[in-house]
Amino acid sequence: MTRREDQLDLSFDAREAPRPDRVAAAERLADEVATRLGEPVRLVVHDNRHTMVSFRRERARIQLRVHHLFLGCPPEVADALAAFVRPGGGDGRRTASRRIDDWVRTHRDRIAPPRTGRLQASGRVHDLQAILDRLNAEHFEGAVEARIGWGRSGAMPGRRSIRTGVYLHAARAIRIHPALDREDVPAFYVASVVFHEMLHQVVPPAERGGRRTIHGREFRRQERAFPDHARAAAWERENVHLLLASPRRR
Repeated sequence: MTRREDQLDLSFDAREAPRPDRVAAAERLADEVATRLGEPVRLVVHDNRHTMVSFRRERARIQLRVHHLFLGCPPEVADALAAFVRPGGGDGRRTASRRIDDWVRTHRDRIAPPRTGRLQASGRVHDLQAILDRLNAEHFEGAVEARIGWGRSGAMPGRRSIRTGVYLHAARAIRIHPALDREDVPAFYVASVVFHEMLHQVVPPAERGGRRTIHGREFRRQERAFPDHARAAAWERENVHLLLASPRRR
């Protein structure tokens, strides 16, 4: 370990640090990146859940926006931030992006969970909580711990596909598209969608070769083992037009 690395507190967490320490860490990171680039850097620290790093060139300096999880990062991550910003791109920027992604994955617990708000599980036709509880008992031995509710999206003119559900890992919550809450959508189909989203908690994303796979081999194996999987897939192929034409609700 170099003397400079020894001076860094790699356990620094901006969520818990006093404001003066956060400011000092931000100034230090801005200086480190500016030194590597050989030009002034204005650092903006944010708590965005999606875009971790972005930049733009101003007249006499670079504005670099980073998530607060980069405060207190080691020199090699500061190197990557500088390489990401440096003109030219190419292999250097791709390598830097991978190093930045590695740092984000390692510290993703510092990213604020999405706001799910109040989830309404009881629908006009289908009760999502009852479905989840039954599936949890029959297929997961009660191990899945997740809230569930209907989403707020409505009709989607011109769309040819629909995202029937989503599992929010950080919030441990499931949202199901309200287009499924209608009498002509069978209960077995709704159950298959809920099962799919529950499975995301049981079989989390896999990291391999720098890539994040959500629906990996094990996920697909367990999904196909669901008794109504084939029947639900066939129903969706034949009736997706019903879901796309569903009237707006909630």
